[in-house]
Amino acid sequence: MADGIFPSLVSRTRDVNAADNVIFTQLSDGTAAIGVTSGALDVNVSNVSIAVTASDLDIRDLTHVSDSVKVGDGTDFLAVATDGSIAVTDNNTTLSVDDGTGSLTVDASDLDIRDLTHVSDSVKVGDGTDLLAVNSDGSINVNIVSSAITGEIHNYDTSVNVAVDTADNHDYAVVNSVFLLKSVIVAGSGNIKFEVQVGPVASLATKAVGFLNGRQGDTKQLFFDPPIEVPVASTGTVRVIRTNRQGTACDVYSTIIGMDV
Repeated sequence: MADGIFPSLVSRTRDVNAADNVIFTQLSDGTAAIGVTSGALDVNVSNVSIAVTASDLDIRDLTHVSDSVKVGDGTDFLAVATDGSIAVTDNNTTLSVDDGTGSLTVDASDLDIRDLTHVSDSVKVGDGTDLLAVNSDGSINVNIVSSAITGEIHNYDTSVNVAVDTADNHDYAVVNSVFLLKSVIVAGSGNIKFEVQVGPVASLATKAVGFLNGRQGDTKQLFFDPPIEVPVASTGTVRVIRTNRQGTACDVYSTIIGMDV
């Protein structure tokens, strides 16, 4: 074959080659010819893998049945439990939760939230049935309910024919957590000295001392304001010691008044 002469090249109409009168040719590796289907070149890919570089690659829609996508930070991947849940670690950082304009239920025994403010927050006070109403001026209405007072103690004691210079004790042992001693009343048929002590029964401390002159109807009452607190620990006790100073036997009387709460 001479230079510039291709006797085997045949155009579609045997005229001069042009855009609309192409030359037909066939490519082969010496064994099989490359084929064309519907105007497209047939390509058989025999590589183990093909690297595809694309900025916007469009593939079929993924499905959870046959596809899997891992979510990670380049080092660790998100783990999904068998029930579909994931574990969340806040790492001492702020965790943002969006309820999606719906309802978000939080289950916690000790939930720490921001400090409440009267400008944007509201807390209702109630007994489980009724709620406290606040007036427009910030005041509240109070209903005074009459009921029996519980814990009020008027403990009375007397001893007759107490011998001369003999001390006779009137003790009240605390029943509940603490006794609030408000007052003590003492009387006698003759001259007497009385002493008020409080505390654990093994280490009583004196709080007041008084005397009666033995006249008919002589009575003294001491008031403690604020009340003296007597805890029940180690058998808390209020003791009134009544000592006969008359010179002859006489009768003594006393009342311990307070609240056992």
